[in-house]
Amino acid sequence: MNAARNYNDAANELKHISTMVQRLEQLVKRDDLDWQGTIVATPAYWRARIEANAELPPALQPQARLLLARLATLEARSERRGRRA
Repeated sequence: MNAARNYNDAANELKHISTMVQRLEQLVKRDDLDWQGTIVATPAYWRARIEANAELPPALQPQARLLLARLATLEARSERRGRRA
């Protein structure tokens, strides 16, 4: 039961992070993101949230890697625009 709860907690956390990454992607696409506005608008914040769950169940690890790749893309876009993510 504890393992199932931990899996569900981790899955819910990744779902939340995925939703926020999607929102950041939308804002970047519209060039409507102030990277300095708030900590939750920075890819580094969401990367730290993912990395804080280092012991993810194996079934969730591909999702975490995908989210990290999406965050890296956002960071690269911000660097090309001369902004700090």
